[in-house]
Amino acid sequence: MKLPDWVDQTTLVLLVIGFPLTLLLAWAQDSQASVSVIDEPNSKAGPTDKTIGEPSIVVLPFRARQSDEIEQLTAEGLTDDITSLLTGVKGIKVAPRLAVGRVLLPDADPLQIASDLGGRFAMTGSVRRNNNQLRISCELTDIRDKEQKWSQNFDRPADDIFAIQDEIAKGVVGAVGTVISRVESARALRQPPANLQAWELTRRALSIVWDWRPQTLGQGLLDARRAIKLDPNYALAHAVLAMILSWRAVSAWTENIAQERDEALIEADIAARLGFDNAEALWPTINAYWASAPQRAVQLYEQSTERHPDIFLSSPFGLAHAGVAYAKMGRVEEGLALIQKFQDTFPNDEYGGVWARVFMGYIELCRRNYKTVADLLANTASEYDGMCRVVALMNSDQQDEAVAEFGRWKAVNPAINLDHYIEQFKVYHIDKSIGAELSDGLMRLKSAITN
Repeated sequence: MKLPDWVDQTTLVLLVIGFPLTLLLAWAQDSQASVSVIDEPNSKAGPTDKTIGEPSIVVLPFRARQSDEIEQLTAEGLTDDITSLLTGVKGIKVAPRLAVGRVLLPDADPLQIASDLGGRFAMTGSVRRNNNQLRISCELTDIRDKEQKWSQNFDRPADDIFAIQDEIAKGVVGAVGTVISRVESARALRQPPANLQAWELTRRALSIVWDWRPQTLGQGLLDARRAIKLDPNYALAHAVLAMILSWRAVSAWTENIAQERDEALIEADIAARLGFDNAEALWPTINAYWASAPQRAVQLYEQSTERHPDIFLSSPFGLAHAGVAYAKMGRVEEGLALIQKFQDTFPNDEYGGVWARVFMGYIELCRRNYKTVADLLANTASEYDGMCRVVALMNSDQQDEAVAEFGRWKAVNPAINLDHYIEQFKVYHIDKSIGAELSDGLMRLKSAITN
């Protein structure tokens, strides 16, 4: 599996992250999974019949000049938004954004990538931006015979980018034979910002999911705050800020843990109020809730799906985090059902299965199935998940392995705060006895390594 250029520079730093997205890098290599979430997905899933059923579309990352950061952000944001918009159109299946990747390598074959992800149609395009002028080209290709089904060029002011997104979606929907008017229904589940710069800043803040570490979270924090100043009613900006604050607190990557945890909940509440039926804002909002306020994550999930049952198709990670929140509230079976639904949203089971492992680890920790947790989270590349595994090892009478696991994280991150995690796990579950048991495992670890 070929990893992106930036991995070589950040591999060691990524080992201390507290977010499951990076887990895939280690597991994909160790388990010989054939999908690269960053650049070149290449599934070994069996062939599918692409001639029947709903048309399946893979939106490939729009190409942009690597030397132009604003152009890159515009391309990534355009890819995100079009994927989200098409996902909300009934009668079309769309590969999840994170399954496709962040950028296309120069020698990547987009049609092969789309085919490997189970697509019938591949959407490709490029972006050029010169100050306030945009030049966008895009095309839709039938993978079976490599026939171009639709193409369009746009040469417009940058402020027109949201109108361009709608026009692209309508062109694609019409080309695959679906009712164009359904785009309007999908559009109602999105909230374009009132300010273009707010959109750009929010997209840059959201790009941390590809490079999750203290430094990038710090920059994302600044970008999200600036976006909110420019557009106080932009739900996605509040949601991204809430997610960043929450994970800085969870991972003890801030000196103001309690303050940022409280602010995360305030920002998540604002995002939920502004965007409870906004598909793109739901995942980071639920992500911000599930660690310290799982009941709010469950409430938001139920409120949103009551109004729009399929709204999470465009933000499947919201399903997974909501599933863990259900488990933390003692509703394990409902949580497991959401994890299964999360996995089913991906076009190949191998890919979805890799991502599902970490969420299953969280749920099994709620059920105190410690040996299972230790197996699920083996070889993790996340400090937070590593600490979950340490707890599981301690509570399954594997102290030597637990000490070794903690030592691995201590070597990578000498500032790891064991006392913080002891307190963090006390509130892991609504049943305080479960939290006490998890925390006690770390207290015994502390005693073992200090004696």
